Amino acid sequence: MTASNELVDRLQAAARLFAGERTMEKAAALAACARLELREPAELLAYHDALLFLAAYPESAALRSGALRELRRVAGAARTLARGGGARRKRALDGSGVAWSESCYAFSWRIARWLNRSFPAHAELEADGVDASGVRQLLQLCLPRIELERLDEPHTDLAALLGALRGTSPGSNLGWLLHSLDRLPGGEAIREHLYDALEVPVRFAPRSAPLTRTLARGPTGPIFYHRSALEHEVELEALLEAPLPARMRLTAGERARVLDSARGVLATLGRETDTISFAWPAGVRAFALERGVTVVLYAALPEKRFPIDTHVGFMLFKNGLPAAYGGGWPFAGSCRIGINVFPAFRGGESARWFAEVMRVYRMRFAVERFVVEPYQFGAGNPEGLRSGAFWFYYRLGFRPVETRAARLAAEEFARIRTGRGYRTPLATMRALTRCDLALRLPWAAPWPHPWPEPYHLSIAVSNRIAREFDGNRELAQRAAMRRLRTVLGPRQTTRHSPAGDQAYAGLALLFAGIADLGRWSAADKRACAALLEAKSAEDEGAYLRGTQRHQRLRRALMALAESAGG
Repeated sequence: MTASNELVDRLQAAARLFAGERTMEKAAALAACARLELREPAELLAYHDALLFLAAYPESAALRSGALRELRRVAGAARTLARGGGARRKRALDGSGVAWSESCYAFSWRIARWLNRSFPAHAELEADGVDASGVRQLLQLCLPRIELERLDEPHTDLAALLGALRGTSPGSNLGWLLHSLDRLPGGEAIREHLYDALEVPVRFAPRSAPLTRTLARGPTGPIFYHRSALEHEVELEALLEAPLPARMRLTAGERARVLDSARGVLATLGRETDTISFAWPAGVRAFALERGVTVVLYAALPEKRFPIDTHVGFMLFKNGLPAAYGGGWPFAGSCRIGINVFPAFRGGESARWFAEVMRVYRMRFAVERFVVEPYQFGAGNPEGLRSGAFWFYYRLGFRPVETRAARLAAEEFARIRTGRGYRTPLATMRALTRCDLALRLPWAAPWPHPWPEPYHLSIAVSNRIAREFDGNRELAQRAAMRRLRTVLGPRQTTRHSPAGDQAYAGLALLFAGIADLGRWSAADKRACAALLEAKSAEDEGAYLRGTQRHQRLRRALMALAESAGG
């Protein structure tokens, strides 16, 4: 190990210790690292992540400002490596999310358009050596018919094909391809589907833009200084009962920037989530919580929302630094949820962060039960399996929903608690990923039935259309709208948007399948009609809270789900 590596390791260790003489140790380690020249990528990346942890968990204002100052110096060193450090050193930074690094990923239509519109100089198709057949087939729909013979030429790769078609036109290959797709007839959904099917790689080079783990910042309340040991355990029930503070007041520009930050940080890592990809600035909500934690929620564009439940994404900022992301799917009092903590911050207060996220979802969407799907702790996810993520959720109170898995988990957890140094075998960890984990909040109202799952409700609607309407969707939709007008009365508002009409019509197909809807009380019918309108509103919070409170609707939906095998 080199002296430089030893200094960085020393800083990494000191950053996680607090109180007493630790402040002096951190300051000395930071001062020593500040003299490093950072010529090797591995050394730069390790130092970068140590600085992120130090800035997120500062013990003093001086340490925080020193860490942020050094992050800017690291960005300068990364620029030097990217521009003149040789191909090997440059490639070593790829996908790291560090300033001046690059990522190459088959981004979705939504993110590709965002990059081309907002950061056109930073994004380009990775065309050299890429097979052109998919793009060639798509361009048959976009080009004037008189040019189609050109597509039969034996171009060696995508770069050659685009070079022949574009000539000397300004801009990027990505911009040209997206503009060509805009010429297609039909709606945006068709263009989006066709582009996503291409899976063309796009190289994103953010350089010094505030879109990387190094330079991106989010909204924050007062900086929290950690002058005592980190809290690795959390009193979950007490925290989930704590009311939320008032939502942060963000200007339109601030909401747009915090959305750009989330998209950019994920893009530099070659990642996406649907809700952040399809989010809109007006749907951004931020909550500054305790200990320097800010949770930002991202709601999807109205036309991209799910017809039954809702997908709300989040990014967690710690003292302004992007530290974790994920999403929740709340509906009828239940919420599927997951969190991904960026590696630089593991070993910190991850349990509390997840609890804070659950607190926000619980209060915003009336959640009384949280569910974690197996992918989050290892199913098809080797990193989650090896890290023992299952026990992260188990220690918070989540339990397997199947009896056999619950018994295995209890036996294995007893071994962990009594056997010093014991580690669960991978085979056992795999066995524990065969079902969901669930956490039922103890103060939730009694609910003797299983929760209705949107998947099974969708199947129930499809089965009914096939059974009663011979698969004719248009006929089924008209019948659903007629039944709701007859049973619930005309719509309660006359101001409708296209996305609102789409949401109303989609939910009408589900509600019209409730056999005894006509025999409900007037109050239950009014509440059901209000939910139809709430689903089509810009903010779905009222809809989600209403589905949790409407007990008769929940029982009816559970019966529909059971009819589809739920």
